[in-house]
Amino acid sequence: MSAVDPLHTHPTTQPNASSAPATRRPRVSGYAAALAALLIVTGATIVGGMLRSSATFDEIVAVAGGARGYQTGDWAVMPEHPPLTLYLYGLPVYLSGINYPPEIGPIGGPGVPMARRYEYARDLYWELGNDPERVALLARLPAVLCALALIALASLFTRSVAGPSAGLLAALLVAALPDVLAHGGVAYNDLPMALALFAAVWATDAAVRRPGWRSAVVAGALIGIAAGVKNSAVALAPIGVILLSWEALARPRDVAWRKAVGAAALVAVVVAYLTLVVVFRGDVLLVEYRSGLRWAFGHTHEMRVPAYLLGQRSEGGWWYYFPVAFIFKTSAGLHVLMVLALGTFAVAARRRQLSLVAPLRPMVVLASVFLALLLMSDLNIGFRHAMPVLPPLCVMTAVGVHRLWRTAGRALGAVVVASTSWMVIHVAGHYPHFLAYLSEYRPGVEGNYQVLADSSLDWGQGLLELRDFMHENGIASVYLSYFGSAPPSGYGIAYVPWESVLTLATLEEPVPTPRWAAISATNLAGQYLRRDPFARFREVRPDRVLARTIYLYRIED
Repeated sequence: MSAVDPLHTHPTTQPNASSAPATRRPRVSGYAAALAALLIVTGATIVGGMLRSSATFDEIVAVAGGARGYQTGDWAVMPEHPPLTLYLYGLPVYLSGINYPPEIGPIGGPGVPMARRYEYARDLYWELGNDPERVALLARLPAVLCALALIALASLFTRSVAGPSAGLLAALLVAALPDVLAHGGVAYNDLPMALALFAAVWATDAAVRRPGWRSAVVAGALIGIAAGVKNSAVALAPIGVILLSWEALARPRDVAWRKAVGAAALVAVVVAYLTLVVVFRGDVLLVEYRSGLRWAFGHTHEMRVPAYLLGQRSEGGWWYYFPVAFIFKTSAGLHVLMVLALGTFAVAARRRQLSLVAPLRPMVVLASVFLALLLMSDLNIGFRHAMPVLPPLCVMTAVGVHRLWRTAGRALGAVVVASTSWMVIHVAGHYPHFLAYLSEYRPGVEGNYQVLADSSLDWGQGLLELRDFMHENGIASVYLSYFGSAPPSGYGIAYVPWESVLTLATLEEPVPTPRWAAISATNLAGQYLRRDPFARFREVRPDRVLARTIYLYRIED
């Protein structure tokens, strides 16, 4: 196999000098205009959805910890995670001039109970006169930008290997991913990780193909940034080895390349290290980073966090958790397109048409390595951890489908159009509740909890809809079992606490005897609660399901 330049892999025809302006400018401007329009629509959709979502479980800690870091210089609220997303989400909140809780003892770090960080975050959001919905809005805006950057980057990569039409299709597929629409409106590190890994792998592959100090500096900087976002960036180590080995096999006698790539690899490692030193505020020994890595590996492979899938609970999870969750967290339209693309690649491989397959090498390696790590993980609490796999899959699907579109007949073309349209329509139909998206295979909204739980479905995002429903229907109070870290009273909800993962505070003011019960899907499934206290409610049809995650039951007695 010969090496292929990732920036010059789609077939082109060379126009003569006189015709170049007439043939090139409209295509570029048309591509840019279409991509810009898609980004505007997607951004508006994400913002609209996030305005209807209450603060999610872990999000408040990242936001409060980031704002506090700028205020005090102490970034130890989440020592198990690298701090780059704390910088990102904390900055707009800090610049807004909010009030901060008093500094009484350590907030995070070794030996400090995890509950302490949630107490601090709840105080910052709801106890000091800050507007919690404004804080959430400001913190989430950088996440929106990350989502749009991911869509644009996937489009640009696909355009570089298969042309502008394929690039636009890739952008549409990524933009219609429910998890991109959902986590583009959540101030946490999962979507930035997908963006950082995509950029780092693309840059690494480019440096391997054309080694030089410039490409090595870019790759090293992006690798360091990815490592500063989330500890799962350790996947870049095997990815880099595989890319190097792949290229070496394609150049068995290229001595000049081997010398150049060796020097480039050294430059990339040095730049990645220096980038991490900057991210960790001058820690040349990277003590904080290494400590976080140890915690992450222990949490992933040693701690037994209860997992939930298809109505079953497990202390150790299942190796097939993420493949099954993928079926339920992405649309059937995408699945059809993936099958069509896979068939296209199979035909190309059989005919030895490597020009179609070889340029996609970084996407193949990224998706394969990260999926392998997911299959080995015992931490099965959220499909969001698989997000770095999704954009590469969309890119490969777009390239395969685009090739099929150019060569297939009308029947297959109609299938492509119908599948793409259906994917967009079905996902859009879940607006604004993209976090709770489940595909066409689910049993119905009333049975959402029978499929998935925790952050794959219910991350505490439904309090705003519960509040509005109570106001609109004159409901003074509810019995409440809530899966989340936000205090429901902070959103104006009067309740009598029922058993929850985090104990709900008893309200100081007495409330009327509730005639309704509101139970979060994760608690209804019994994932984390002892004795499965709400099993009897699973035998009763709910009167209403709010935000696709909060189940309402009218209490007659």
